[in-house]
Amino acid sequence: MSRSVPLTAHSPHPLPDILAAFRDARYWRARLGAFEGGSPTLDALDTDSAGRTTVAMTMRFGGDQLPDPIRRLRLASLEIVQREVWFPGDDGRARGEITVHASRTPMSGRGAVDLAPNGPGTTLTGTATVKVNVPLIGGTIASFVAHQLATGIVDVVAVTDAWLSEQR
Repeated sequence: MSRSVPLTAHSPHPLPDILAAFRDARYWRARLGAFEGGSPTLDALDTDSAGRTTVAMTMRFGGDQLPDPIRRLRLASLEIVQREVWFPGDDGRARGEITVHASRTPMSGRGAVDLAPNGPGTTLTGTATVKVNVPLIGGTIASFVAHQLATGIVDVVAVTDAWLSEQR
């Protein structure tokens, strides 16, 4: 089963500041520190000469840390690898592509995010999509995880805003 959830958020910070944060390892350490549980690690961070930033991180959860819908998969633990690519566009906007892979599970997810200047700030719009290949309960799990992914992407805006405000 596949489920998609739209997402929208607004930041008071200008887009160039947000993209600069995405290139900064200190930002990623702060962002990972905002996670509750999951023992997150920053596995890779690279920005090329065109301004394209690629990041990879891993979160590990014990079975007792998993929400009820995920427990239905009867996992002893869960490892989630998240990859993000952020790149500026020629039109003054930026785009993000987020992929989430949960090894040893029938789940995967992705997010497509557009960042656009909006007055002095930035507006984020996009879609979070989750696919769960489990008969009967896959739809319930996919809906839950899609909502969690969308909420997580929007929560990133709050973490980014807080980090940028502290840097001023």
